[in-house]
Amino acid sequence: MKMIPILLICPMLTCVSSALAGDLKALPNQAGNNDIDLQGTVLIVRNDIKLALDGPDLPPEYIAVRMKVTPKSGAPLRISPDDFTLLSRKNGERSPALSPNQIAGGGTVLMVKPAANQPGGDGTTANGPIWGGVSLGRRSSTNSNTAPSVHTENRDGDAPMVKLLAAKALPDKDIKDAVEGLLYFAMDGKLKPKDLSMIYQGPAGKLVIDFK
Repeated sequence: MKMIPILLICPMLTCVSSALAGDLKALPNQAGNNDIDLQGTVLIVRNDIKLALDGPDLPPEYIAVRMKVTPKSGAPLRISPDDFTLLSRKNGERSPALSPNQIAGGGTVLMVKPAANQPGGDGTTANGPIWGGVSLGRRSSTNSNTAPSVHTENRDGDAPMVKLLAAKALPDKDIKDAVEGLLYFAMDGKLKPKDLSMIYQGPAGKLVIDFK
């Protein structure tokens, strides 16, 4: 029987492995690059939110996302809730991560809804400027109905709730090791995790997590 040199087999295996690696798709609920790994879980069921907060619940128009952030480069990486935006693939609505004070501190909450006849998806308002953490789409020169609506709502303050939300929140700091915490968002309507995507845009680049 004729023997095939091992040196001929190894390159073939390497090529097959490389081809398979190229076919790998992004896994649901996570995203990453050379600098950062992100893992998230959407908390929509009210009891899941209560468990995450050790008792209290958020108002019904709010949902939470448990986010784990792992830096990979070895250098300090700045992480902040301001790096994250939640997008509804169902209707194009998006919400920046809200501070505990915006939810329970008597502050003003801004909710941005998509324009009429504007398709959903990551490109819905991605070209608009971001002011004060709220993404505003540019008005089209050919259609005056493309501007998103902005709803302003004032809330009564609840200092103990602010402290609790802050204690559970994803930290805003430089990190060298993995951290985990909650992000809070305002979203209308009945949604399922599969309807939502998380957009990260920060010092480690831009990533999108599709939830399942």
